Amino acid sequence: MDKKYLIMADDFTGSTDTGVQLAKRGIPVQVRLHDENGDYSSLVVDTESRNLSPKDARDKITRAVLQTNMKQFDYTIKKVDSTLRGNISDELNELNKLYESDVLIFAPSLPSIGRQVKDSVLTINGVKGLNTQFAKDPVKPLIDDNIFNILKNAFPGEKIGTFSLNEIRNTDLKFKVDTKFYAADSMNDLDLQLLVKKVLKSKLKVLWVGSSGIMDAILSIENPVVPALAIVGSVSEVTSRQVQFAKENNVKVISIPIYNVYKNESYSNYVEKAIDAMKSGQDVIVTSSATINRDELKYTQDKLKSDGLSIDEIGLIVQSILGGLGRRIIKRIKPSGLFITGGDTAKGFFDVIKANSVDIITEVATGTPMMRIKGGEYDDLRVITKAGAFGNDDLISFSFKKLKEVSK
Repeated sequence: MDKKYLIMADDFTGSTDTGVQLAKRGIPVQVRLHDENGDYSSLVVDTESRNLSPKDARDKITRAVLQTNMKQFDYTIKKVDSTLRGNISDELNELNKLYESDVLIFAPSLPSIGRQVKDSVLTINGVKGLNTQFAKDPVKPLIDDNIFNILKNAFPGEKIGTFSLNEIRNTDLKFKVDTKFYAADSMNDLDLQLLVKKVLKSKLKVLWVGSSGIMDAILSIENPVVPALAIVGSVSEVTSRQVQFAKENNVKVISIPIYNVYKNESYSNYVEKAIDAMKSGQDVIVTSSATINRDELKYTQDKLKSDGLSIDEIGLIVQSILGGLGRRIIKRIKPSGLFITGGDTAKGFFDVIKANSVDIITEVATGTPMMRIKGGEYDDLRVITKAGAFGNDDLISFSFKKLKEVSK
């Protein structure tokens, strides 16, 4: 039986950007704008309380809870602003009185847009929250960037626990008998997923508090999708940063030493590494070692030139090796979609799989189209392509998420 989710958000955009995490996975969800009880598969309640006085915000929470049969949901998530604006302490205090949970987990980070928490302190694109423009908001400024302190203010006299990055990444989480409220660090998507996995192991009834990041992490555990695959042929510094960003967010990067593969005429061990990673649920990037290490580019070119090959021929070898690897991987395990960087690499791959054509579906980012392969070995596979030297650092990670959305 499918799990049912209740999200309580303090403004409309927060309601929709969290609810869309469900919709992307094909889970029906409604955003409730006015008081109304009923049965739902999943529900987002918009309390519109962020910019109210603390007392009015508490009243809104009480009214929302009384108008909702909370027992019908498997998960309850209190969505807060990822920059910690609003009446967070007051709303948590009120909701805690009304919702009978065993523990409250506060993990507000949203790493995909640079909102991270370390040692309980929120940073926004690497800058301490109180030193950003969000602390100068004329209506509801950020007044405390320490989530431990926010919980202290919400629950005076109560013991507050923390889950550090080290605990989340390397140990089992220990819940104390006399501690219900916990502030959790997270620097990337994997941290949030590990946090959710370890908390769920406890079998405790949880009130989750966070941004859309915690919703995405919960769904990654409860509604996993087939991983995506990337073939990265570009050696630009921009692409290198994009690969590194993806690696830091739990993407398996398989670096191919082109010259060694060319000389040995074998890449089966790299195929196996990719298959193993995808079977474990990881997205995979297959790339030339020259993308990761610029010194490898000169080494590869010099070695292949010494074998009498021209630059054009070297380019064709790289395309052939990466395209062949991609084909072998997809033959064994079909990904949710494919991302390819480098026009020559993309064309080389389409030739290898004997695609007849591609239908353009949409543009996921500037200069980054999504298309669907028609004909050939992998008919109907969705593919995102981009040229090498442009795009934000998170473009590959973002494209993977778009490929894994339920096909419309």
